[in-house]
Amino acid sequence: MAGSPAAVPHPLHNQAVRALRARALLHPGQSVLVAVSGGPDSVALLSVLHQLAPSWNLSLKVVHCNYGLRGAEADEDASFVAALCRRLTLPCLIRSLTIPSPQAGLSSSLQARARELRYRLFQDLSAELGVDRVALGHTADDQAETVLLRMLRGAGLRGLSGMPHRRGRLFVRPLLTVTRREILAYLQAMGLSYRTDSSNATSIYLRNRVRHELVPLLESLSPAAVRLLARQADLLREDDRLLDRLAARRLERAILNRESGMIALHRATLLEQPAALQRRMLRLAMEVLSPSFAGPRGDLVRSITASLASGRSGGSWQRGSLVVTSEQALVRITTDVTAPGPRPSARTPLQAATQVVIGSTLPCTVSWPPTHASIRLLAVTRARGLALLKKPASTMAIFDAERLSWPLTIRSWRPGDYFFPAGMAGRRKKLQDYFTDAKLSRSMREHVPLLLCQQHIAWIVGQRIDARFAATASTARFIVARVTHPVRRKGVV
Repeated sequence: MAGSPAAVPHPLHNQAVRALRARALLHPGQSVLVAVSGGPDSVALLSVLHQLAPSWNLSLKVVHCNYGLRGAEADEDASFVAALCRRLTLPCLIRSLTIPSPQAGLSSSLQARARELRYRLFQDLSAELGVDRVALGHTADDQAETVLLRMLRGAGLRGLSGMPHRRGRLFVRPLLTVTRREILAYLQAMGLSYRTDSSNATSIYLRNRVRHELVPLLESLSPAAVRLLARQADLLREDDRLLDRLAARRLERAILNRESGMIALHRATLLEQPAALQRRMLRLAMEVLSPSFAGPRGDLVRSITASLASGRSGGSWQRGSLVVTSEQALVRITTDVTAPGPRPSARTPLQAATQVVIGSTLPCTVSWPPTHASIRLLAVTRARGLALLKKPASTMAIFDAERLSWPLTIRSWRPGDYFFPAGMAGRRKKLQDYFTDAKLSRSMREHVPLLLCQQHIAWIVGQRIDARFAATASTARFIVARVTHPVRRKGVV
């Protein structure tokens, strides 16, 4: 069959495997959902993982998204992917998606809205199917284009760090060090066909102009431009993560008060920090207060810090539902319930209440003010982790460290919250139903802390861990969380 592995692996295959190992993107025995559009990048990704599956004991499934924007051409893409999966004897999920019209809180461009929709689908499918990773076919060329686009928009360090090799615990990009030329050479050598998206040739999209005009110009000046831009993104990402960790720690020192929908920062403590950390501390505080809200624009944060540095007070800034005000000794960040966007429910007074940020420095201990519970997280050896798995306790959660992304957040429950309880075969459960089954009164459930990872519930503290983040016998790195004085449930689910 065309595309079957040769006696000697192709150099691209070896390059991808090195990236998988060096960056711990995949581990033997994992289940992987592969996103395949039918284009050259995703076909090459599927081929590499299919060759690797027997030796790594990988379980592969394929998902293809059809937005219906290109009529018969889009349907032919879906048919191509389905036929490819039949040849490889792999399960294939074809999903038809409708891109929503621009709304408040959503990106305005068609491509961005399609991307948001696609990622939500992948997250839902991963939970439904119980997969460990979602593999995406982004390449070094995609990375270079992303960096250039963000540079043209005046992005800061975070934007110029491009796409991470791993996004959260779920999404991985095994081909991010591979160029498009190498992809095409690989497909030709392996005898693999692919689809060409006609929309990639149109000049109405800025990315296409960057791809077809700017990148070739840069390569004429420096043949290694794509690789250099991708390497620059990796270097900047490391710096960005370091600054984020510093900002999370110093933010804790600057917080004077947390209440429902409000964080008050000590102005002098904030202004003692270097400007780069001031901006990050403000951004982090705003994101903590409204986790579902995208990070504030850099120009907004710069405006706030410039005003604070001038010594003036009484300034006010608003973006969406968030309002920042400067007072003589405080910087107050609040949620404006009269602004457009999600509003707190009148019957859940602790919704969006005290929120605690946990940085990546372990061990650490944090307090949950509503009940004075103490929550401690620490890394343990694999031997210790495996031993603890044999002695489960409701006051302890044992996490797979590779499934956690920092910083973590602790907050109280909100209507609509759900999780995937360990031991329920990947089935989703609404938190409201869980609390009802556990016979927790409304007043009690509002005091139960929830440990969140990227807005997903990882642990109903003191009660139940989410299967997506739980350690197993195959886990390599363990993190253990323990709580004292948990809210006790009266029933058993």
